[in-house]
Amino acid sequence: MNAHQAGQNTIPTISGKTLLLSAAGLGGEIDLYGDVAEALARLCRFAGHVPGGVYSVAQHSVLMCDAAQQETGDAHLAAICLLHDAREYVIGDTTTPAQRFLADIAACAGHDPEAIRFAFAEAGAQLDRLIFKAARTPFPSRQILARVKDYDTRMLATERAHLLVPTSLAWGAAVESARPIRTRGRIKIWPTASAADEFRDRLSTYCPGAMRY
Repeated sequence: MNAHQAGQNTIPTISGKTLLLSAAGLGGEIDLYGDVAEALARLCRFAGHVPGGVYSVAQHSVLMCDAAQQETGDAHLAAICLLHDAREYVIGDTTTPAQRFLADIAACAGHDPEAIRFAFAEAGAQLDRLIFKAARTPFPSRQILARVKDYDTRMLATERAHLLVPTSLAWGAAVESARPIRTRGRIKIWPTASAADEFRDRLSTYCPGAMRY
C-alpha cells in the first residue's frame, strides 16, 4: 500500500524523494540543491503571463538576492532574499489576485475568507521553517522580513516594467511607488538549466552550510 492509498497527502519530487504534507507536521527531506533549485527553475512567475518564455521563480530569487547583496553588503539579507519563495517548490506560485479570488469565493459561499488567507500563510510559514533549517541559515527577524518584503515589491515593479505587457491597471500604491531594482539593461529570461545553476551558485555562496543529498 502506498502513501496515497494509506490516506496520506504526499508529493513526489523531481529527484525521486517524497514529501508528506500534513497540518500536524511536514515530513521528508528538503533538498535545496536538487528539488528546490530545479522546481523553482521550472515555476513561472505571473501565472505564466510573461511573453517570450518562462520567467522563473528561481531567476526572480537570484536577481533579488544579488540586488540585496550589491546594495547592502548584508550576506544574511541576501540569503533570505534567495530563499524567500523557496516554499513555492511545494505550494506553487499562487498569485495575489488568485488568492483574493479564492477568498471572494469563500465569502460568497458564506465561509470565512480569512481561512483561505490563513491557510496560505500557515503553509508558507511551516515550509519556511524547514527550508531555513535545511539551509542552516538563522530564521529571519521581523526587521529582515520587512526588508525582504521591500525588495520583493521593488522586484515586482521592475519585472512588470521589463517583462509584462503594458496595461493601464494600477497595482497598488506600494508597487506604483516602489524604487526599481538597478539592472544591467532589461531583464532577459534565463533558460531553465541556467536558472537552476544560478540558484545553486548563490546557495553555495550565501548558505554555505546548506544540507546536500
